[in-house]
Amino acid sequence: MTPTLAPPAMADPPILGVIAESADLARSLLDVLLREAEALGAMKLKAPTGFAEVKTRLIAAYAFKLEELREVPMVPAAESALAELRVLNDRVMDAARHNAAALEGAIEANKRLLEIVVKAVGEQSAPPTVGYGRIGNRSAVLRQGGPGVSMMITRKL
Repeated sequence: MTPTLAPPAMADPPILGVIAESADLARSLLDVLLREAEALGAMKLKAPTGFAEVKTRLIAAYAFKLEELREVPMVPAAESALAELRVLNDRVMDAARHNAAALEGAIEANKRLLEIVVKAVGEQSAPPTVGYGRIGNRSAVLRQGGPGVSMMITRKL
């Protein structure tokens, strides 16, 4: 009797691999977005700069995978995995909106802080005012109590 050959194992449809890779990228991006928003919320103002490069790379890779997903033929076996990816994508989009608002708030806070510092430095570094008045009179600056020098100008100079 000759042995019967088992039917060849069915390989997973290509769409399942693309969905899995997309989901991995989405989870990584979601993690970065949440950590950055948390750092911004805790006012760790230097921390967000470390996220920009990673976030940019993940966004580009995720967008590429989503484009690839559109090109791969859909099969019924992938419907549940695709539904999970949609839910995960919604979470990423919500986190991205929250992250953008947190970044905008941090930028505004930094602008206000910078304006306060610039104003304070400008007020402290103003040079003393030297006033010149008419002969025998003190300048208006001195009469107002400010620093200054009164000079009497005569023909002898």
